[in-house]
Amino acid sequence: MNIPRPTKPASVKNRERFLVIAFLFFVAAFAARLAQLQIFEQERWRALADDQTRGAKEEALPRGEIRDRSGHALAVTLPLTYAVGFRPKDCAAKDSVAQILTEYLPYSYETLRKKMDITPFTYLSRKVDWLKKDLIEERRLPGIEFYREARRGYPEGSAAATIVGFTDIQGKGQEGIELSLDKLLHADPVKAEFWRDARTNTVPAVMSSDMESLTGVGAHAYLTIDLSLQRVLDRALAQALDGRVYEKACAILVDPWTGDIMALATLPTFDPNHPGDVSDTTRKCWPFTDIYDPGSVFKIVTVSAALQEEAVSRSTMIDCEGGSYSVPGKVIHDAHGYGELSVDEVLAKSSNIGCAKIASRLPVQTFYDWIRKFGFGARCDIGLSGETAGIVPRPDNWMGPTRANLAMGQGVSVNVLQMTMAFATIANGGTLMQPRLIKAIEFPGEEVFEYSPAPLRRVLTPEVASNLTQMLELVVEEGTGKAAKIEGVKLAGKTGTAQKVNLAEKCYYEKRFVSSFGGFFPSDDPKYVLMVVVDDPRDGGYYGGQIAAPVFKTVAEEILALRFPEKLPPPKKIEELASKEEEKASEIDSSETDSAEVFVFDSLLYANVPKIPMPQLSGLPLRIAASTLRDLGLGAQLLGNGRVTSQFPPAGLLVPVGYACEVQATSALFAQ
Repeated sequence: MNIPRPTKPASVKNRERFLVIAFLFFVAAFAARLAQLQIFEQERWRALADDQTRGAKEEALPRGEIRDRSGHALAVTLPLTYAVGFRPKDCAAKDSVAQILTEYLPYSYETLRKKMDITPFTYLSRKVDWLKKDLIEERRLPGIEFYREARRGYPEGSAAATIVGFTDIQGKGQEGIELSLDKLLHADPVKAEFWRDARTNTVPAVMSSDMESLTGVGAHAYLTIDLSLQRVLDRALAQALDGRVYEKACAILVDPWTGDIMALATLPTFDPNHPGDVSDTTRKCWPFTDIYDPGSVFKIVTVSAALQEEAVSRSTMIDCEGGSYSVPGKVIHDAHGYGELSVDEVLAKSSNIGCAKIASRLPVQTFYDWIRKFGFGARCDIGLSGETAGIVPRPDNWMGPTRANLAMGQGVSVNVLQMTMAFATIANGGTLMQPRLIKAIEFPGEEVFEYSPAPLRRVLTPEVASNLTQMLELVVEEGTGKAAKIEGVKLAGKTGTAQKVNLAEKCYYEKRFVSSFGGFFPSDDPKYVLMVVVDDPRDGGYYGGQIAAPVFKTVAEEILALRFPEKLPPPKKIEELASKEEEKASEIDSSETDSAEVFVFDSLLYANVPKIPMPQLSGLPLRIAASTLRDLGLGAQLLGNGRVTSQFPPAGLLVPVGYACEVQATSALFAQ
């Protein structure tokens, strides 16, 4: 018997049908939404997620180094420090964050709290070391962010400070090479990624693609500066002027054959590690940027022009009028009354009247052209910002006394470097060289661009340059430059004494002067040109022969002792060197010490210290040279890298045990 199945009521069937349809609709809607999110809007939502959980900020890379000609560092990037920033997120947390940060930062609660009210972002502290940064980071303070920043250091302190310059807290060059080569030294920052956790605290990403492709640092700049010569120049200038009162002073050392600026010293000086300790005036490279009336040193231009134009010869007699001579609009005086003088004597005795009369033999345009041939009135273009061209009045602006004034260095404005290069022109036989301060640029990847010496033009014939050299030797031997004389060494130079210009009143001070001495040595085989300028000496005289010439002598002696000791007369023997200590030391190698000269020390520090012969280090690798000195009980000041090219004291001289010898090395790349 068939029992009929019970049927569902129509309402139940409708409900089931509705639930199935609703479920299918929900699944379809979910699938559609999922497709929308995962397929059509994938990039949008991924970017939103990245924006909430990941970020990137620019990180500074090390700035390129500034080095001397042998590779010794003058400016470096020190280990990274950090800037602590605050980005407000929770206003209620500001008080507690500020209170905690007082434990780590050198600021009071009030100062930090005030900074935190600056929106949307502010730096709370700069130059925070890594240790404090880690301690702060461990506290996981809301709103606190860290940014790496480079810290510049100058290991040689004030050496060539006005040339090297310095950077600001942002790492941007402010003066000197740091400013002029800022774009090359500066390394482009990279974007460093970080992640945010659930509490919005930031943690560094493991490695970003930008960091993986990091090339390193900015370009390195090699200067023509020789650090060992720079140290000598700094020391000698300070010692020579110790106890004197003056406004400022400088000395420039140049290689006349290449135009290389080997050293530049200024007083007062400064430490670029602490540039804020001095004024802007002290920090700038004023021998290149400031102009002055050169005075009698400029007479080398007047006499050069007249000799080259054959307007006079060295033996031409000039009537110097007994010390007083009238030209249109002015009466010219000499420091002493002279009668007739030869052109040689006019230069040696620095006669204003004699030079005015020599210049009168040259047509106005010709004299002007000669001034310009020597480079005056044009910038030297050495690569530093702020360099001046000087002022040379055009002939159509000359008045009655202008030619006479120019002949003795008045009414023309020059910078110290221009005057130095004029002496270099005579020293090298008559060629004006382009002064060179930047020797090479080393780009990331070891690509090196070198700047070669550049002769600008021939100014004098070798014969005229030779005659001028002999005339300048007379200045030192018999004339106004006797205080620069070094026994046994030929020097050529010229004194200068100029009235200081009162820029405010547009006139000359009556009793304020600029004293100078320029020259080259040894004059029979010129190695260096040296220009010394003392601005506004206020005691002990003011003539260039009184003030600047003795400084020239001191500097020249020390430089020759360091680099060319054979040019100096043999050191005097002293009886104390016959002691037992020296006899024992001489037994080490009689063949080396039989003719050994004795190095005479100014200080009594080593009076009773045993002496030993200085070894020959030339050509040795720097590491071996240092080891050799150490084994002998001598100290060492090591400069550069590569193989030894010079040493002081020279080989064979007897030096006291413990003395710090200076050893200069040069790599093959920069051996020139």
